[in-house]
Parts: sequence; structure tokens; C-alpha cells
Amino acid sequence: MFSTALTSPRGPRGQRRSTASAVAHIVRPQHTDTEQLEQLLDKPVLVVVEQPKERGMRFRYECEGRSAGSILGASSTDVNKTLPSIELQGPIDRIKNVTVTVSLVTKDIPHRPHPHCLVGKDCSDGICVISFNPHNNRRHSFVNLGIQCVRRKELDASLMKRKKKNIDPFSTGHSKSIEDMDMNVVRLCFQCELEKEDGDRTYLYPVVSNPIYDKKATTTAELKINRLNIVQGPCTGKTEIYMLCDKVQKDDIEIIFSLGNWEAKAEFAQTDVHRQIAIVFKSPPYQEQDLADEVEVNVSLRRISDRMYSEPVKFTYLPHNPDPYEVKRKRKIKSSKFNEDCSVSTDEVMSTPGPAHQFDPFCADGSDCSILPQEEMFSQVPQVLDGIHYEDSGSQLDDTCVSLDPDTVNSLLCSLTDCLGPQNFLQLLNSQDPNSSITDTNLNHMEAGQPPITSFIDPFYNQELPQDLQDIFLRQVKTEDDS
Repeated sequence: MFSTALTSPRGPRGQRRSTASAVAHIVRPQHTDTEQLEQLLDKPVLVVVEQPKERGMRFRYECEGRSAGSILGASSTDVNKTLPSIELQGPIDRIKNVTVTVSLVTKDIPHRPHPHCLVGKDCSDGICVISFNPHNNRRHSFVNLGIQCVRRKELDASLMKRKKKNIDPFSTGHSKSIEDMDMNVVRLCFQCELEKEDGDRTYLYPVVSNPIYDKKATTTAELKINRLNIVQGPCTGKTEIYMLCDKVQKDDIEIIFSLGNWEAKAEFAQTDVHRQIAIVFKSPPYQEQDLADEVEVNVSLRRISDRMYSEPVKFTYLPHNPDPYEVKRKRKIKSSKFNEDCSVSTDEVMSTPGPAHQFDPFCADGSDCSILPQEEMFSQVPQVLDGIHYEDSGSQLDDTCVSLDPDTVNSLLCSLTDCLGPQNFLQLLNSQDPNSSITDTNLNHMEAGQPPITSFIDPFYNQELPQDLQDIFLRQVKTEDDS
């Protein structure tokens, strides 16, 4: 057998053919690798040039009976609306048509098919398929592309539709549990198919977008502070503030006061979060307690899970005031204080009687006493009281209580009686209270040595003075305690 194998004409030829085939098999892969490298360098790339807006999009159920809205671009503003856009970059010489299939995948790697559906133009069974000629326009924008969320009991049916259409961009399989899927966030996945002029089809590697968060979900929604009831407080902190905000999770939220590198957390408990839209908290103390001027800081909401911040609002720290209610500024009222500022000189009052010839002090013969007109009579009173002076008339006095001893009052009344005359003086007293009546007109006080007026009607309280106070016409009245 050994010799036969050597002399057989086919043996050597077969052996030579086998060797040649082996050589060809070795050389061919080298040529194939070069071609693959050239094809890889010449292959176009699909790029997401306008990412979808991450927040502000609401996922709606089909039963809501309204449009799911349109996904806006990340750079969209109130004035200039943009849309998610893709672009085919690279050589497109031999490419005739481009087909892009858009579906929803999960946020985390590996990106698995998501049960939520895309709805809108060019959408069917939860996916969107578009085609375009790259020679006419390399870029395509997705108009009226919305997200429709699926009820929990329909999740399996939705994923089964994707499986039948072989929509599994990263070949993760559909057998994994859906319990760990985040239903409030998705990504757009773009699968690109290139059709060449010779009919050959090439598939590009799938491209995913930035995550899109459901607006209505408190775990992923955009944080927003609507209002603070107090926007300033002392630098010592502990100012109780009420905040109105969009829905938050009470166990996944914190309030941050910040300025530059300084940051402090507000003080509140989970029980201080009211129905997810209001928070009662206390401001933290500022880093510096000896402030000379007001300091304005930022107040923001921060979600603990994803470190998401809200737009800040302003809060002003005020310098420390040890007496915020101004209790220490109120000085105690003292009678001695007024005695220093306002005093009546008895000698001056006694030394300025009215002209004697203008009045008849006594009408003993029963003749008609001349009574001056009331205007002229009252004009004499300021002349008598010119002795009352104030040391500081331009400033407001803290003590408005006049302290006069009984002797001074008696002297003052005697001067007024001598100045005005007994009848005019009685008329002056009666003019203060029209309903009052003088029950005792003993005017000969100078002769009897009695007080000038034994009984009179108090013009302010309309009450008679007690008998034991008849020796005094005016008594000091104090509105506040000396202490």
C-alpha cells in the first residue's frame, strides 16, 4: 500500500493539488482582510446630529384619546423649534437608497427592546421606518414622532410584536424579565440599511440617542421651583420657608443653598413634603456669620438618585440682627425724663397776671358784670401759659406725663382767676362741657383760704372729683407705669 501510494499517478497530483489548495486558502484570507479594511474605511456612518430633548416630553396612553405629541430636538427653544435628526456621513458613491428603522430601547446597557411604542408619521406596530436617497439629502428629520406608553398588562404583547418583526438591534433576546425595566425612560435606536446599485445590502451598526424621560414621572421628571413665600432671612439660618414645586418624591429630593464653592442643605423631613408639590423647610446658616452686607445665593432642588438639579431661584441672607423685634430699642418711660424736658415755672406764671382794668373780679352789688367775648377771653390764656416751655421742642418726647404738685396747681388757678375774673373763669370751665353745671360758686377763696374751686365737672371723663381730692384742681395722670 505504501508503494502504491508512492507510484500512483494520482497520489502526487492529488498531493500537489492539496498543497496548492492549501496555499490558496492561506493567501485568500490576506486579500479578504485588505478588502474588508478598505470597505470599512469606505463605509458611511450614521450619526445623530440633533439629539432628542431629554426632558419635557410626556408619555401618553392610547386610551387618553389624544396625540402623543412630538419629540423636540435638544436645541429647541420657544421661538425656534428643532426636531431629532440623523445624517449619513462618508462616501455614498454606490449607495442607491437608505432605509432607517427606529425603535425604542432601554436606557441601560445592554439596550433591550422597550415595550413602549413610537407613534406618528411613518409609524406602525410601535416602530418607525423611513427611506431617503442620500444623493438628494444626507439628513433626515423626524416630524410628529411621539411616544405612547403601554399598560403593564400589555407589555408582553408589545414585545412579542417586536420579536415577530425581528426588532432586536443588539441581539439581547426577548426572554429576559421586564420587571427590572424602567418604564419612565427610553432611547431611540436607529438601524440603518444601505442598498447599493448592484442590489447588495449592507447593515450599519445600530446607533442610540440620548435618554428621553417621561415628564409626568416623579422619578425622572424635570425639577422646577414655582415659588418661595420668603426670599430673605438672617445669616444664622433657621428661617421657615414654604416652597411650591412640581411633583417630587419625598424620599428622593433635597434642597440645596449654594454660592460659588459653598453649598449647604436645607433642613426638612419627609413628613414636610406635602402631596409632592409643597415642601416646608428651614434655611441653613450661611458660611459667614459676620456679614456687613446682604448676600444673594441660589436655591435649587436636587434629586438624589440621578443628581438632577432644577433651575435656581434667589434667596438673600441678611446681616445678623440680635434684636429682630426691636424690643431693646423701646426705652422705658420715666417721669423724671419729662421733668427735665418740660417744666412750668410757678414764679413766671404768678408774675404775669392779666390787666386788672379789663375785668371786674367781684360783682358784690349785683350789677351787670361785663363779660368779654369768648374769643377775646380765650386769647388771654396763652399769655398766662407762656411760662410752659420745652427744652427740645423739635424732638418727640418719650414721656408725655406732666407732673405738677398741688401747690403749683393752686398757684396756677389763683393766677387764672385773677387774670380772667371769677365769672369769666367759671364761664371758661363751663364752655369745656356744655352739660356741666357748677354746684358751688364759692369764689371768695382768697378771703376764706379755701381752694379756688371746691367742685367741678371733669371735662374729659364727665365725673365729679371725690371729696378727698377737692384741694387739688388737677392731679397728675399717667398713662404708663414709671417702671
